[in-house]
Amino acid sequence: MSSGHRDAVDDDVRDAPGPVADRPGVADAAVRVALVAEPGLLRTLVVAVLAATPGFRTVGECDPDQDAVAAVAAGRPDLVLVDLDTVDDLGVLTGRLYARLPDCAVVGLTARRTARTLRRALRCRVRGVIGKDVPPEELVEQLRAVADGQRTIDPQAALAALDAAVNPLTEREREVAAAAARGLPDRQIAAQLHLAPGTVRNHVSALLRKTGGRNRWEAVQRAQDAGWI
Repeated sequence: MSSGHRDAVDDDVRDAPGPVADRPGVADAAVRVALVAEPGLLRTLVVAVLAATPGFRTVGECDPDQDAVAAVAAGRPDLVLVDLDTVDDLGVLTGRLYARLPDCAVVGLTARRTARTLRRALRCRVRGVIGKDVPPEELVEQLRAVADGQRTIDPQAALAALDAAVNPLTEREREVAAAAARGLPDRQIAAQLHLAPGTVRNHVSALLRKTGGRNRWEAVQRAQDAGWI
């Protein structure tokens, strides 16, 4: 069994593309993979791993700031491997990919194994979340699992999501944290939420205590990574 956690939630399975081997005209064919990632070591290594692995073929590469759909669609990929850490609007990208390539599955690579990363990926119908530092054989195993119609999730990201399942912030603390994340000072937050400035400071102090952040910016980042706001 892969070290990735495979999820069999009914709603997600219904949305998943069928296994590659079950699709018309592709029985016994190689899994066709396209990459959406910045040029560099990661992309080069992934292409090299796939080239050395029987049953896989790279059919397209493009940068995240390019029109990824147009760049990779011609290769009719079964899997589109996306660098989650460099794509700004993941929902737009996956929506356009699935509209143009309804039988493909999007798989994400990330170095940020946080609840926020995982929830964002699942919300955008990413079928696999894989750590960038996994060994080549594990990358291949998880890509095969997704090509077979399964879902695979990096175990560290899954544990982070489980740890964040209970949100310690109150509703008002979440509102203050969300406003602070937009860079608003205490007085503007107070005016926006109809609170006294002193009350806002108390909520910020609670945020610092509950996240362990050394300052408000670190506290907000930790709350975001945990999926609390």
